[in-house]
Amino acid sequence: MSSPVDRLNELPPLPRRTPAPRRTERYVLLLVTMLLVANAVIGERGLVALLRANQAHARLQQVIDTLRDDNSRLHRYVAALRDEPRFIADLARRELGMIRPGEQLFIVRTTTVPADGMPAVPPDTTPQ
Repeated sequence: MSSPVDRLNELPPLPRRTPAPRRTERYVLLLVTMLLVANAVIGERGLVALLRANQAHARLQQVIDTLRDDNSRLHRYVAALRDEPRFIADLARRELGMIRPGEQLFIVRTTTVPADGMPAVPPDTTPQ
């Protein structure tokens, strides 16, 4: 006599159920992954925003460099005005038309010669 347990060992094994592939989980995972990649590229702090920020930084750095050059040039100009009296004198002569004591000023006016060969008389020097 055999025991009922022995008969169980003689039976073929029960077929195991293989889980059905869950496609919805894969689709959800794919969708989440695509959203994360899109956010990394296009989002508020994404790759496109990073490129725009780098371009703006380069433009602003160029403006800063230009302003620093102008500032340096103006500092040299101020130092020349403060330390070089000749520079002030030359500037006054050039921009304000000033002359030094003892110099004589000559004003040269050009006149046009008409076709008849007689020089034209300026209207303010008419003989009286």
